[in-house]
Amino acid sequence: MNIIQLNIRTFFLTILLLSSWSSFGQLKLEKVNFKSWFGSEANSKSESVYCLLGNGFLRTESAPNTDSLIQSWTTQHPSADIIPVFMHGPVFTAQPNSKLVYCWVVDGSDTLNVDLVRLGCIPGSTMLRPKTWDEMDDKQRQESYSNKKPAQEMFVEKDVFMTFISKVKKAEGEARRRKIGIWVDK
Repeated sequence: MNIIQLNIRTFFLTILLLSSWSSFGQLKLEKVNFKSWFGSEANSKSESVYCLLGNGFLRTESAPNTDSLIQSWTTQHPSADIIPVFMHGPVFTAQPNSKLVYCWVVDGSDTLNVDLVRLGCIPGSTMLRPKTWDEMDDKQRQESYSNKKPAQEMFVEKDVFMTFISKVKKAEGEARRRKIGIWVDK
């Protein structure tokens, strides 16, 4: 694939992403404060928590410089878009309207999530989205939600998500080959 084909593909993927998340509302990076891979809307009463990781966010291995790289990337890309991928909730029992939103942070052809994997900050598996209620068996439903169906919504079509995952796989392969970040001793 040559550079022109890659740029055209990136352009159409960005357009498709931006059109697929309109039901949640437009959100720019400048409106969200990230601390590590969790973010919240600045000066807002929103009960949504944004997360750069689809799963493993409480226990995944990460490189020591992950937080500084997130801060640096967000400073360099202030006009990036927050693309909601998957939302579920409630997250906090005291806040029944609270939601956890797995999101991508995209600025043109740059994606913070993919860059974190490419730089060896986190494994690519953290970019997989959580299973939906309908995708879980009874045991998983009990373990994850005590059999109480959460509010869930998908914002990204499967083919768009799979294109993203292929970029993540390539990025992890690059980090492993270069032996950087979490892959340095492996």
